[in-house]
Order: sequence, then C-alpha cells, then structure tokens
Amino acid sequence: MDKNIAIKLTKLSDIQEVDIHLNDIIKLRGTLPDEVSALQRYIKKMSEKIVENEDLLATLQQDIVNKKEFLKTTEKKVQRYEAQQMEVRNNREYDAITKELELSKLDMQLAEKFLRTAYEKIEKGNIDLEELNKLLKIKENELTLKNQELETILKASKTEEDKLNRKRENIKNTLGEMLYNTYERIRTNVPNSLAVVSIKKGACGGCCIVIPPQQKLVIYERNKIVSCEHCGRMIIASEEATD
Repeated sequence: MDKNIAIKLTKLSDIQEVDIHLNDIIKLRGTLPDEVSALQRYIKKMSEKIVENEDLLATLQQDIVNKKEFLKTTEKKVQRYEAQQMEVRNNREYDAITKELELSKLDMQLAEKFLRTAYEKIEKGNIDLEELNKLLKIKENELTLKNQELETILKASKTEEDKLNRKRENIKNTLGEMLYNTYERIRTNVPNSLAVVSIKKGACGGCCIVIPPQQKLVIYERNKIVSCEHCGRMIIASEEATD
C-alpha cells in the first residue's frame, strides 16, 4: 500500500462526504433560489416596461402640446386667408388664396384627428400603466416574502454550512490542484454528483457495472487511484464513500 495514495483516497472520501452534506443543505432551500431569481428577472423587465410606457406617454403629451400650438397658428392662417379672399382683385389671386385656405383647413383636420387618437392612446396607456404598476407591486411583495423565507433557511443552516465549507477547503488543499480538478469534473458530470464510490458486491458503487478482478485487486492494494472504466468515477476499497 502506498501511504500517500491511501491518504489521497481517504481525503477523496472525506470531501465526498462533505459535499453530500452540503448538497443536503442546498436541497432544504428547494426551488426558492430559482423562484427568487425568476421574480427578480420578471420585476426588472416589468420595471423597464413601465419606464418605457411612461416615456411614450410623456412624448405623446408633448406631441399634443405641439399639435395644439400648430392648430392655433393654422387657425389664424385660415382667418387671414378668409379675410384676403374678400379683398382679391382677380380670379388668379382668388384661386391661389383658396388653395392655401383648403390646405390649411386640411392641416387642421389632420391635427384634430391626431389629437383625438392621441387622447385615446393616453387614456389606454394610463390604464395599462396602472395595471402594470399594480402587478409590479404584487410581484415585489411576492419577492419580499420569498426572500424572507429563503433568508430564514439560509440563516438556520449558515453555521453548519460555513463549517463544512472550511473543512472542504482544507481537504481541497491536501488533494492538490490536479486531483481536485479531476474530482470536480467527475462530480459535475455524473447524475448523482458522486465522484467517489466504493465497491459494492464486486461492482462499481456508482454505475453497478462489475469490476474486473485485476482492477479490483489494484483498488484494494491502494497503490494507485483507479477510475471505473464505464462511468469514470473514482473507486475506493473502503465502504465509507457509498451512495
């Protein structure tokens, strides 16, 4: 038995146990972290939508002010053209003034139509904005409750979680970067997050595929770290690291 390898195998088993406990703590949170994140994204989008709608309404209000001013100016032009019609000396002047008068009246009609449509848009926009703000308030309250619930769970497990994380960091340092990275790679790629398993009834404790006799002997000798040929998990002889 290689003592250095034996120590590494023990540490692998230890970090596995720590990660199992940490995962159990995380499971207590359930879907709350995801729900909180989803609500935060939703509220952010809704807030942006509200600001966008407010900007559109503000622009529309300014357009109304401008269009009203345009109407006043155009109405004065109409009055002036109508007065000029009474003073024309020939048909050519009359026709020219009449054309300008008709164009100005058309401008007024279009401006009045714009104002009617703009007022309708503002009315609808204000209703929509009110509904969005109500919904935003509901979602913000929901987020507050979810955050409080999550905070309670996090607070209850903080001491134990901090202790486990400190222990994990110490074990990580003894494993060395290469072995730790291998452990993490396996852990993130297997279904149950178990990178280290023991022999169970002559088979890999992770995938349950029978281990060849020669490979089993190497595992028990503890002269090297052996990985399952099928699932890639690291296999130890001890019964401590089981799933």
